[in-house]
Order: sequence, then structure tokens, then C-alpha cells
Amino acid sequence: MNFDAETSQPTWKLWGEEREEGAVYTIYLKKVRYQNPTKTLLLESDDERSHLEWETIRVKFIKAGTIEKLVNSLASDDGELESTFVNIFLATYRTFASPHHVLSLLIERYEYLVNNKEALSESMIDPHKKTVVSALHVWLDSYPEDFRDPPLHTCLRCLHSFTFTYLPKTELHIKATYRLERFLKECKQSDTTTFISDDYDLVIANSPHSPYNFPNIAERHFAEQLTRMDRDVLRSMVAHQCLGAVWSKNKRAGSAPTVLATIDQFNAVSLRVISTVILAINSERPHVIETWIDIAQELRVLKNFSSLKAIISGLQSNSVFRLKKTWHSVPRDKVELFQELARIFSEENNQWAQRKLLIREGTAKFADTFGHNDRHLQKIIQKQQSTMSLNIGTIPYLGTFLTDLTMIDAATPDLLPDGLINFDKKRKEFEVLAQIKLLQGAANSYNITEDSVFDQWFHSILVLDDREAFRISCQIEPSDNITSSCANSIIGTGKKQKYINYEHKKNDSISSNCSSKSLYGLSDDGLHSPNNSLDKQVKKYYSLILKLNNFVI
Repeated sequence: MNFDAETSQPTWKLWGEEREEGAVYTIYLKKVRYQNPTKTLLLESDDERSHLEWETIRVKFIKAGTIEKLVNSLASDDGELESTFVNIFLATYRTFASPHHVLSLLIERYEYLVNNKEALSESMIDPHKKTVVSALHVWLDSYPEDFRDPPLHTCLRCLHSFTFTYLPKTELHIKATYRLERFLKECKQSDTTTFISDDYDLVIANSPHSPYNFPNIAERHFAEQLTRMDRDVLRSMVAHQCLGAVWSKNKRAGSAPTVLATIDQFNAVSLRVISTVILAINSERPHVIETWIDIAQELRVLKNFSSLKAIISGLQSNSVFRLKKTWHSVPRDKVELFQELARIFSEENNQWAQRKLLIREGTAKFADTFGHNDRHLQKIIQKQQSTMSLNIGTIPYLGTFLTDLTMIDAATPDLLPDGLINFDKKRKEFEVLAQIKLLQGAANSYNITEDSVFDQWFHSILVLDDREAFRISCQIEPSDNITSSCANSIIGTGKKQKYINYEHKKNDSISSNCSSKSLYGLSDDGLHSPNNSLDKQVKKYYSLILKLNNFVI
């Protein structure tokens, strides 16, 4: 229920439902104020309120309906564009209809109006026609990818033919013509699959050919470059591809390529954390962990929650987290900082808290929130305003929102018992999509120059899958008949001993069956970077890696 700001009287009240053939509507009573035109306005201002009178009007929102009814609901009864409904419909319709089907219905409705098959009054025909045209404008401008279906671009050709017949030389016709010509000129998409030949010369991280000597690097610069990568992937992501858990289904994986690109980038970072730790020289391994913690700290200041979560996931993986002796050599204050950063994504800090944090910082200039007991982060964040030299936005951990959408999808049916499309579900989904799009806009605030040398280093890292990483980890520190899942160790010495559990932490991730990927976490099957999997080409370097770590096969 909504209240008027001045009178504290309720302005909206739920009345009930109303049914008609093919649709169910939720009815609200809205109390509105208007100026009585019969009263003079030349009286004292104190008396002006007395001339404001109240009127109660009925407002209906479609709750469920057939696809035809939903398309017709793009316009109100008086023919005005229902802008909120249009935005929700265009953002979510792909879960129950194809672009071609929706376009056909809009064109059919316009033709009905032209021929007045609905027996509307002459004064109502033009407003309804304008609403159809306006909806097509919004659709073409906001979701051009719906009209990009090479090589024929069938939907766009259909729209172009419609405007040529009914709306020649109008803005919509010119826009459709321009897009069709541009799409037809574009080259066919090249095959993005990269195959590694048997003689491909993989570069081992920290070899003489590596442009960086990790971990002796500038942590802030590394954090900025990871943020630049995440920013580019996030800006390219099509939000509606997050719907329906399409990204997790093999048979429809092609329907969500931009979401899968986000998953791949996350996994690429997490895998490189694991590999750089596992493949490091024994004496360097604690320093590598410390460096990743410092990079994670900089990512927190940069408000990049995606790579931050990726680094936390990598350090919490079985193969890294079980290395008791290595963690024992990591400075105690760094371990405490790591624990503070990990709490942001812990099970105790639920999805609601993570989402609140993202939204709060989404439009803030600096990171300004931290846990009550996060003393290390408090000090770091307090210094940020004097040291931050670039404009920053926010990179979300997308898994938070994909979890919300997956829960909505699982808990709310697509269809009501009578077969009508459940549009209330679409409204709930749209609220999550709107938050994602808000953070996509915030990502534009980052102004980070690309460092090609960093990219060379990033892609030169020899990536181990989860099984191989765990096998090497067990050679680094044998379990001594005690499973790593229940091992404990003491960090620090003297009176201030810090206990840390080396049990593999369960990440708040969503399982995915797509190409052996798991979303934002490490599955038992392992994660595989598209271009850096441990295959036959890598095994010839395996002996060298073990020798570098003083192992014997």
C-alpha cells in the first residue's frame, strides 16, 4: 500500500482480481487528487488545499494471460503506452515466446487497427497505432540483438517490410532500413574455437619468457587490469540471457553466450590463482598466496566483487586450502585480511546481505561498507579517498543475481493451472534484471588503460584442472593418513595463535552442466579454461614443473 507524502493517506489499495477470456488482472484502487476547476484559485494559499478533491480510480495490471493478451496490454485502455509493462515484457518475453512470434503479433495488431477489426472509435485508433509503433521503437533500440539472426536476419526483414508498407519514410522505417543494411554488410561470425596443435609452445608462468615475474608485481595494477577485463565482459553481457537458467543447460547453451563469457572469465581468474600457487617454487608459495590476498584487497577497494570472489574461490579450493605448512608461513595479518574478504561471500553472510552490499556500492564513488569486525578492511578503505587515482564503478559477483533468478524460476511456475502465462513471475525476474543493468551502467565509470603485457602474462599461465592441481598439492604436502577435509592448523606463534580450518570451503555457487563448467566455484569435475586446459601438449612440461618444485616423478 502506498501513501500520499503530504496527507499520509493511502493512495493505492489492492482490490482483488478480475478475469476475462485469456487474461487475469490484479485490480488496485488508486486515490488521486485533482484541482476542482469550479473553484477560484485567487484565494489565500491557506485555503487552496480545500479546493483539492479526491477521486478513486481503478487501475489494473495483467497478472497472467495468453501471449496475445500480453501483447495487447502494451497499451492501456485509452491507447497510451504502458511504459513499465513494455520494459518488463521486452526484457523477459524470451522465456515464453520467440522474437518472430512477438513481432508477428505486433504487426497483426497494427493491421487490425488499420482495418478497425476491433470496432474502436475513430478517436481511439490513432493512439493505439502509435503505441504499437512506440513499442517497436523501444524494442529495436533496446534489444537490437533480437533482430540479428544471420545470415538472413528474418525478423529485421519482416519489420522492414512492414514499415515499407504501412510506415514509409517514417523514423521507424529509416531505422529498420539502416540496421538491415548494416547487418548485411557485417562479415559472418568467425569460428571462435581455438585449437592447440601438438607443437604449440606453451609458455610456463615465471619462465624467462614471461613478461611479469609473479608474485613480484604491483598489486594495484594487477587489480586494475583484472577489473578492466571484468568490465569489458560485463558491459557486453545481455542481461536477459540470465533468465531461465539457460546458461546451465547444454541443449540451450548457445542462447546465453554472454553469460557463459562471464563465467569463463571468472573461472579463468580462479584457475590462475590455483595454478600460480601450486606451481610456485616451494619457498615462493607463501609469497604467492600473500600476493593474491593483496590483489584481492585492491579489488575490494575497486569494488570489483567478481574477481574478488574468483580469488577467494581459488584460495579456498581443496588443492590450495589444504596446504597447512604453506599457510603457516603466510603472515598472520594477511590471513586475517583473507578471512575478512572471504566473509563477504560466506554462507553466514547470506544472499540478501551480498545483494544489499552490491546495490549500496553500485553508485557510490568509493567502497564505503565493511563488516563490524573487519579491522584490516576498515583501515584500507579509510585510505582509499586519498590514494584512488581513477574513476571507479562496481563489478558485481553475478552469481548473487543468478541465484535469485534460479530460485524464482524454480519456485514460481511459468504457467498457471489454466495454461495462462504467469506474468507476475516476469515482474519478479525484471526486478533482478534491472539491478544487473544498473550495475552494468556503473561499470562504465571505470577508466582503465589496457596493458597488453598483462594480457600476455595472464594468457601465458599454465592452467591445471582441479584433479591435477589436487594431485600435485598432495605431493607438495602429503596428508599423512589424515584427510585434508578435516585437517586443522595453527597460524601464528606465541600467545596470539590464529586457528584456521583447512577444510575445503563450500562456495555459494550454482552448479552448471555447460561444458564442464561450474558457475563461480570449483566442481569435483574440475574447471577448464577454453584455451589453457591440461592436455597432451601440457604434459611434456609436467616433469619440468615438478623439478622446479623439487619433486621426483
